[in-house]
Amino acid sequence: MSFTQWVYVGLGASSLVLLLGTLLVRRGTPSVRRGEAQPRTVWETAFLAGGPGRVVDAALAGMCEDGRLAIGGPGVVTVRQATAQHAVETAVLDAIAQTPGGALAAVRAEAMRSRAVQDVGDRLAARGLMRHPRRGRGWRRLASTQMAATVALFVLGVLLSVADAGNDDGLGEGFDPPVVITIMPALIAGLIVAALCRTVFRNRVTKAGARALRSAQAAHSRGGAGGAGQAAGLVVALGGTALIADELLRQQFEDARRTAALATAGGSSSSGSAASGYDSGGDGGGDSSFWCGSSDGGSGSGCGSGGSSCGSGSSCGGGSSCGGGSSCGGGSSCGGGSGCGSS
Repeated sequence: MSFTQWVYVGLGASSLVLLLGTLLVRRGTPSVRRGEAQPRTVWETAFLAGGPGRVVDAALAGMCEDGRLAIGGPGVVTVRQATAQHAVETAVLDAIAQTPGGALAAVRAEAMRSRAVQDVGDRLAARGLMRHPRRGRGWRRLASTQMAATVALFVLGVLLSVADAGNDDGLGEGFDPPVVITIMPALIAGLIVAALCRTVFRNRVTKAGARALRSAQAAHSRGGAGGAGQAAGLVVALGGTALIADELLRQQFEDARRTAALATAGGSSSSGSAASGYDSGGDGGGDSSFWCGSSDGGSGSGCGSGGSSCGSGSSCGGGSSCGGGSSCGGGSSCGGGSGCGSS
């Protein structure tokens, strides 16, 4: 066969395999009845909306608002009451204990990789609301390989076309189009198929999961949040750190996000390597960081990024006066409900 025929056959076969893989991955997801597509906890809502990072954000928000944690400048997390009401909150406390200095970016990265946070994603995958990162990992790599191959074949086609033009003495009886033109339809089709399939393989939230998230958002918009501490976690779970009203606190988490991004780019720390995505390499403790790098539904989802929050407004934890550089919680209350500045 000629070079052009090989290109058509090779890309055609690879595209068919990718399409088959897409069908297998979709059919391998557990079916969910419409009435069962509901997040059961605020942690599941957060995971659907923004992955592991959003779960930690929600935990920080609730624990800050009720005075168990405080976050002060420059991005330092301190424990005021070491009590936890859920395994995710226990993971946050453990992360603080394991982080010298309590740097927010490091605490957040450590908590995201914890088993308690990762288990939230596993439970959602078991119920068909998300797809586990292990599903389709090989297919994603094949799709990426096909995309790279189409670029390489385009370059090779250009080189062959230039070589053919140099060898043409102008005495041929007919006109043969350049090789790059003859293979262009196959290259375009192969690139489109690979790009679309890779998008499907990388999408973590299923249709049922998207319905569940919309349902939770609708319930919240109707005033479904109850209790001050619960409201802070739920607001952050659904909307992320962009909803934080306290400018100082929001800036602290933006700084933490930039710090983590620089660490990721430089590959200079374990937090940075974990932030690079699903296929970043070693898993540490087994599969404990498989969900790190999820980009579905919101920002701050990669392990190591710093988009967490502590509610909205300004308050202080256990009755201390506001304005001391620590900001956690929502509204104007301080911890247990005493007025700011009233000591």
